Amino acid sequence: MVSRTVIRSVAAGLLAATGLLADIASIEYSVVYSGDSKPIGEPPWLSARFEDVKGDLGESVLVTLDVTGLVDKEFVSSFFFNFRESIDPGSVRISGVVGNNFKGEPEFRLGRQDDQNAGGGFRFDLEVDLPTSRRERMGEGSQLSFLLQREGGIGIYDLLVTTLSEGKDESLSVAHIQSLSDGGSVWVTAGSRFSQEDPGAAAVPEPATTGAMAVVGGLLLWSGARRRRHAQGG
Repeated sequence: MVSRTVIRSVAAGLLAATGLLADIASIEYSVVYSGDSKPIGEPPWLSARFEDVKGDLGESVLVTLDVTGLVDKEFVSSFFFNFRESIDPGSVRISGVVGNNFKGEPEFRLGRQDDQNAGGGFRFDLEVDLPTSRRERMGEGSQLSFLLQREGGIGIYDLLVTTLSEGKDESLSVAHIQSLSDGGSVWVTAGSRFSQEDPGAAAVPEPATTGAMAVVGGLLLWSGARRRRHAQGG
């Protein structure tokens, strides 16, 4: 009899081969760590989503940044992220930059942590610098996406890396929010926690994926029939 453990392994292998089991994770910026005030709206004020995808150089990461809880004139002017120590920031390429609901163009700065000093002392490898002029700001309802690639591949867990700052908790990412109601600005953090999504929950399988799922289903049906015959003494 084929064990269910073996069937699960075959199923996972088939689905992974078809690309259905891509890793997806997200973080939310909901804690103020530097500044005397905070945004008017309820947190999370911002969010970031990371998805493993196939790019020209192999495994790549699609990053999507959303402004979810800012109001009035408030806007985000920068995001900071980290890479795993084994990833040289200079080897990372950024492409496919797409902005939605704002007209500004971001600038990307890559470098080891000593080069990227986020407010409050955190240091990161990647800064996404956003425009501050009124007509180009990334405010409520805005979204930015871009693709991270490198020779040898890069995955979401190469970005979900925390950094330390003296007297502060670990953080996966921080962001700078400006034009608060008192005229000031604030640094917010996503902390050290992230949530994972089910990549197949809303996916429509491609033909190859459908075939793989049929094979998996056949294995499960066959195994169930064998168990029933065995229970009946057949």
